[in-house]
Amino acid sequence: MKTATAASRPACPRRTNGRLEMNKKILIGIAGTAIVAIGAAAIMFGGGASAATGKYTYETVTVDKGDVSRVVSASGAVQPREKIEVGSEVSGKITAIYVDFNDPVKRDQILAQVDPETFRNALEQAQARQKQAQAAVDNGRASINRAKVALDVAEKAYNRQKLLFNEQAISQQAWEQAEQTFINAQLSLETEQVSLKSALAGLDTARASVQDAMTKLERTKIRSPIDGVILGRDVEVGQTVQSSQTVAKFFTVAADLSQIEIEAAVFESDIGGIDTGDSVVFTVDAFAGERFQGSVVQVRQLGVEQANVVMYTVVVNARNPNGKLLPGMTANVEITADRVADTLRVDFDATRFQPPKDIMDAMREEMERSGQGGGQGGGQGGAPGAGHGAPAGAGGAQTVAFEGGGNRGGGGGPGGPGGGMQTQMLEILKTAGVEDARAQKIMTEMQAEIQKVMASMAPAAAQPSAGQILGGGGFGPPPSIVQQQQRQERMTKMQQTQESVLRRNLNEEEYAVVAKARTEMQSQKRVTVYKVNDEGELERHQLIIGLSDGENAQIIRGAEAGDTFVVRATAADAAKPKS
Repeated sequence: MKTATAASRPACPRRTNGRLEMNKKILIGIAGTAIVAIGAAAIMFGGGASAATGKYTYETVTVDKGDVSRVVSASGAVQPREKIEVGSEVSGKITAIYVDFNDPVKRDQILAQVDPETFRNALEQAQARQKQAQAAVDNGRASINRAKVALDVAEKAYNRQKLLFNEQAISQQAWEQAEQTFINAQLSLETEQVSLKSALAGLDTARASVQDAMTKLERTKIRSPIDGVILGRDVEVGQTVQSSQTVAKFFTVAADLSQIEIEAAVFESDIGGIDTGDSVVFTVDAFAGERFQGSVVQVRQLGVEQANVVMYTVVVNARNPNGKLLPGMTANVEITADRVADTLRVDFDATRFQPPKDIMDAMREEMERSGQGGGQGGGQGGAPGAGHGAPAGAGGAQTVAFEGGGNRGGGGGPGGPGGGMQTQMLEILKTAGVEDARAQKIMTEMQAEIQKVMASMAPAAAQPSAGQILGGGGFGPPPSIVQQQQRQERMTKMQQTQESVLRRNLNEEEYAVVAKARTEMQSQKRVTVYKVNDEGELERHQLIIGLSDGENAQIIRGAEAGDTFVVRATAADAAKPKS
């Protein structure tokens, strides 16, 4: 709710969307992330705004509870959930086409006909060869029967002649002749049996040729593989088609268009937090003002580089009962990547408010007179070697310096392995199912790796200790451009080191939990807001905010429900009506 000390305006409507609950979100610290523990609620500047008292009317908003979502915008084309490209499995000339664009079709329905004459002739020839093979088999079987009869006769004659020879009733020559006849009959039967096997093999080959010819003849009919609708037709009557074409796409058949999908391209910087099941709202230009609902069904892991920007494909499914959404339409997609319910929130305008220049000058002058320019910096991160130290910056008093102030606040004390970052990382590792001993080993390895990286980047005198990295850090004047670059380089190196250590020591499921929590933590940042005290003066406060939907920002810490912060300052003279 927004109010004004002089003239108020109606409160801006709040926006609620998304569906994920926050009570399961786990936030972890990341080395290099500038998040500091804020004690009570504010860092004040005494009467620094007294020079401007009475000159401005301040419009304020009230911290309340509600829902805040992070919405990711993307775009993609509407496509059927199932789409099949249909071609020809045989070569020939198209003699007939039975369907056209938008025609509904059934499974196995004939879409087009390839000239069947050549394939019909091939079938007839194969059938003729099959008949010849069958005749050869029949002849072979008849020959075997004759050979068996001849063998039977020869065997009987052999046995009779043998008996007579043993009785010396016939000559040896007569017996030997009977014996040779019997042997020849046996050989003849064996030869006929081999011939029959060959004929049977020939028959099998002929039958296979007939089956192949029948299949090819049947394939001259191009059929629909599914129930659906014809989206595309890329063939004409009289066109010669080749089965060996690399892309034999003659018809495009889409399944039920009451269900569609969108392959949305999402920037690498936005992909974090998008999961299967996330809710989606999208629009298409053809139906301006109408919003359609869907959900994420797949986040593809392979990124594609486009113009030096990495994009990831997010597949969205949606219902299309009236068939209004047509394939090829461009969908403007909004994905609710993260959502927290019933959380402290403040109007986003409060995080962007900057006091008028004369008030800022007065604050700066007051700070210089009172010697608050630099002050003491961050507190102790934990005693060296301690198991669990104080959170980052939990120690001494903290002040904020403007340009021209005193010296920069001191860095966090030696936190050893027990700084705030370690405490939070240990907590998330435990949630991921990592046992205590292994978690401690991971943290020890991580600290050692970070120390090596930091030692290799600059002279030792210019480097913070690993305890300072994992422990606290003080406030001070803004760093120079060179310092900012060095700090960013250190941050990048440390994050890469953390990533490497985690991937070496965690399995896929454990790493997924930790990676999600790290992504959530990276969405947090520190912002400066202002409130009006009882004397009508501005007081400067620090908030840690999380998700933002452009209208409201989630408050992680630094404020309570009912606190009010300034969103606009209007000169008192401008607020008075002209006489």
